[in-house]
Amino acid sequence: MIKNWPVEIKGLGRALACAIILGAISSLVIYYSSLEETLVNPLGKLTLIISVFLGGCYVSKSYGSKGMIRGMSLGLMFFIIMLIATLCLAPAHIDIKSFLYSLLLCVVAGGLGGILGIGLSLQ
Repeated sequence: MIKNWPVEIKGLGRALACAIILGAISSLVIYYSSLEETLVNPLGKLTLIISVFLGGCYVSKSYGSKGMIRGMSLGLMFFIIMLIATLCLAPAHIDIKSFLYSLLLCVVAGGLGGILGIGLSLQ
């Protein structure tokens, strides 16, 4: 049944799974090591960038064309899901600066991943 889903949904699922796995790994590393808890925010942003980048790369590699647009659209979808989850779980954590910064990170990381995905699809 999953084979019939659109590539965008598969890429979004991969990006979300990657974000969950990387988030769990980074939280375990911070918890069990002597690293300071001030690293949580930068590691969260790094997790966001890597996840959206890989999702954009997957989507554009599957299509083989319009990589930046497809990657940016995946980044926007990821951001919308992240925004909905934040509104449901912790709406007090949303401010305009973090909103715009996260949107920019998602769109740029998705676009760059899409560009790389086109390069990988040519091989």
